[in-house]
Amino acid sequence: MAKLGMPSVNIAFTEQGIEAIERSQRGILALILEESADTIADITSSSVVGSAIVGTAKVGEEGTVETAVTNPFTVYTTDDIPAGLSAANKDYIIKALLGYVTSPYRVKVYLQATAESAPDKWAATLRKMYNDRWDYLAIPTIAESECESVATWIKTNRENKHKRVKAVLPKYDADYEGVVNFANEYVETAAKTYTTAEYTARIAGLICGTPMTISATYAPLSEVIATDQHDGDENDEKVNAGEFFIFFDGEKFKMSRAMNSLVTTTQGKLEAYQTIKTVDCMDMIYDDIRRTAQDSYIGKYTNDYDNKCLLITAIMGYFKELEAGRLLQNKYSTCEIDVEAVKNYQLKHGLYTQDQLADMADDEIKKLDTKKQVFLKAKIKMLDAMEDIDLNIDI
Repeated sequence: MAKLGMPSVNIAFTEQGIEAIERSQRGILALILEESADTIADITSSSVVGSAIVGTAKVGEEGTVETAVTNPFTVYTTDDIPAGLSAANKDYIIKALLGYVTSPYRVKVYLQATAESAPDKWAATLRKMYNDRWDYLAIPTIAESECESVATWIKTNRENKHKRVKAVLPKYDADYEGVVNFANEYVETAAKTYTTAEYTARIAGLICGTPMTISATYAPLSEVIATDQHDGDENDEKVNAGEFFIFFDGEKFKMSRAMNSLVTTTQGKLEAYQTIKTVDCMDMIYDDIRRTAQDSYIGKYTNDYDNKCLLITAIMGYFKELEAGRLLQNKYSTCEIDVEAVKNYQLKHGLYTQDQLADMADDEIKKLDTKKQVFLKAKIKMLDAMEDIDLNIDI
């Protein structure tokens, strides 16, 4: 006989609401820097690192605090730069931190032992970088002959592995939105003259330091005192060829139109894909929705109509946040169940006939079972920066 005990009342509280899609922090720069194997060993064992605690602290001679730097290590300010780095590598990091309106959110530095040039020279470090979160890559010591393999790695990750990363490469015509083609032959400052490759760290940092509400077009570079120059027609040709470069406007040195290397447009990939700002915005939206869906929705809700509506509400809330932040056109964004995709699913799996679906209203179709699949469609309009101005004056 079951023991019932005294009557009981059990009350549980379940919090209502949905998991919001949060806007991620952008402006993270990855740098691959070459050092001798001995230097890397010294830095990663007992290098003094300013005021930053990067690794495991220990007490050195005369009570000084030393830390073992990890590889990779993260730099937020110049205080975080390891003392044991070469002067050239310290300079690359400092140049990257110059940024534009702000400094990059952070710079993640990957040290690689100096080696002979080879087509797969960077492969091991790139594999190490795959699972890390970053936006732009620069390699100040890359040779022009090595750019193709890095550009291919970027394209493969963007197209096949859902990793929306980008690179600034020296004088490499990738014809692809994930590669910025920095095209100056040299850049001279008061302290040093840089090759194209060496200055990619500065350019990638400038892009990462550009707020997403504006573009890097005409961003001034106060440290530059000389670079190769071209006339107006030649500058136009360079922009149309997918080049991003520094030019002199008669008073100061500044960046050209902020374009990536995409030149060949196709259906569905037109002018918007050619601008650095718009691609950055698309990548952010892609990453944010994908990450939240994986972490908070996939496998955690039954796939019924009400829960699909919860996901739609989360996406719309995210779009509204971007509209308020002036990244998307206000009161334009939509997200809903894709009726045509649901119809095709029903037909493909023999669940309903064409005639049966034709007799249903859209609201009925939206509520049909689609097993594990969620079919949504959205519409947004990304706002670009003010760049081309026409002014007609009547006199």
